[in-house]
Amino acid sequence: MNKKYISLVVVALLLSACGGSSSSSKNDGKGSIDLVEYLPSKSMTKTFSSVERDGDDVDTSHYEELIEVKGNTITTTVNSKLEEKVVFSDTNITTTSFDEDGNYSAFRHVDLGDTIYSKKMTSSKNTDLGKVTTKVDSTCQVKSKESKFEKNDHLYTGDLLKIECIDEGEVIYDIKQTILDAGVASDLNGSHSIYNASYVYLKKGIGEVASINDDCVTNEKLPKVVNDKAKSTECVKKKYEYEFYLP
Repeated sequence: MNKKYISLVVVALLLSACGGSSSSSKNDGKGSIDLVEYLPSKSMTKTFSSVERDGDDVDTSHYEELIEVKGNTITTTVNSKLEEKVVFSDTNITTTSFDEDGNYSAFRHVDLGDTIYSKKMTSSKNTDLGKVTTKVDSTCQVKSKESKFEKNDHLYTGDLLKIECIDEGEVIYDIKQTILDAGVASDLNGSHSIYNASYVYLKKGIGEVASINDDCVTNEKLPKVVNDKAKSTECVKKKYEYEFYLP
């Protein structure tokens, strides 16, 4: 399984992943929530269960994060590979992500409702059908504080922070004219809306305990076009990605 790596210091990545903006007009760095409190407070090894479903195909696996905390520095190692380093000050959290090949900085103190990450992304690729362009606005928000979260057989209690991330935009298919003339893929041609909501739960002193991404696919020909706003009856198959911390 090609596991999507979600760091133990996921807050830092959400704040600054892919070089995005580390703050918004709502986030002035003077909030009542100290994000450092929701990172691991001591060195530990964390085991995660990862589950991915795409229709009838279900893939499960386990992996471990080796976390080392020294003063104001936290490092994460997976499979003997250093994934990232986080250094925090009184006001900021700075992340060096070795997979993402970048250094990012973000505010340490936030309030509920703060948009802690935002980025506009555009990408294009040529396929056998034609050119496919994706335009997405990604935002992450400190959604709420929770005392309990339960999913499947996993239950987490205590001081939890819920982060909501939204990817919203469109996928544009520019189908080759020769294919259209042959009467193929005409229903794919043009723009298709994307709305993908996912959630991360962080526990005080532990860091990430769960990552939840339920996807609604309304057209089997467009498996990557997700519309989480659609009614459940409109979803043509079950598709999700979950990660759970195993205490």
